[in-house]
Amino acid sequence: MTALQGKVALVTGASRGVGRGVALGLGEAGATVYVTGRTLGGRHPDMPFLAGSLEETAADVTALGGQGVAVRCDHRDDAQTRAVIERIAADRGRLDVLVNNVWGGYEGLHLWDERGQKWGAPFWEQPLSLWDGMFGAGVRAHYVTTALAAPLLIGARGLVVNISFFAGQRHRGLENVPYFLAKNADDRMAQAFANHFRPHGVSAVSLYPGLVRTEGVLLAPEGTFDFTNSESPQFLGRAVAHLAADPEVLSRSGQTLVAAELALEYGFTDIDGKQPPSARASFEGE
Repeated sequence: MTALQGKVALVTGASRGVGRGVALGLGEAGATVYVTGRTLGGRHPDMPFLAGSLEETAADVTALGGQGVAVRCDHRDDAQTRAVIERIAADRGRLDVLVNNVWGGYEGLHLWDERGQKWGAPFWEQPLSLWDGMFGAGVRAHYVTTALAAPLLIGARGLVVNISFFAGQRHRGLENVPYFLAKNADDRMAQAFANHFRPHGVSAVSLYPGLVRTEGVLLAPEGTFDFTNSESPQFLGRAVAHLAADPEVLSRSGQTLVAAELALEYGFTDIDGKQPPSARASFEGE
């Protein structure tokens, strides 16, 4: 697939995990992909046990047929975010795809021997930093990046994708409260973006993966997850690439979409040739 040759994308939080996978999916479609994050030339400052860096992501994007550009950026700092957008404007003069993926709040939850207890604890027993991480480095960063990138996106009649998850649809049991609210906010924000952007031909959607085999998930103790129907991070990237290449994508603007359902519609597979089933039924049925 080379449908995105000549197109420019920005994927935030792309050193590893879902963001890295999205960048790779756009790269194999031929796009120039700017990847941002805090890990440039080393390990994650808060989670050194997780592999992955911006340079590695950018190199792999290029190896797949696109052009990867690594730019260090802490999206909690508006000045750094503005500098990224200004660089893209100076380098390319356009932005066709913005993927709001950067996220925070997980730092203390990647220690798997403690994660279950912390994640499912009553909200008053959880660290208050979860809220600040998920809303500051997540929801607010998505809003600011999109606002600053809006002129470039309008010029290209581009696409904004907020990476979210089913947990934002409704609160279930002891679902983590900041996580539920932050994902719900990202979904509602995509709807609001769509309303403002529609007259300018820019599309905005929220996109859900299933269980993704990220570096952090793969560190979980054996038996924590059933990977039978899991997805590679790149699978989500292929969903974004097909959306970006769809001339009718504006008709989807404001919607919440599921990568596995898009795979069936567009006819693409994961990197292992499989089509993972949508997790929608399992979440809506609980």
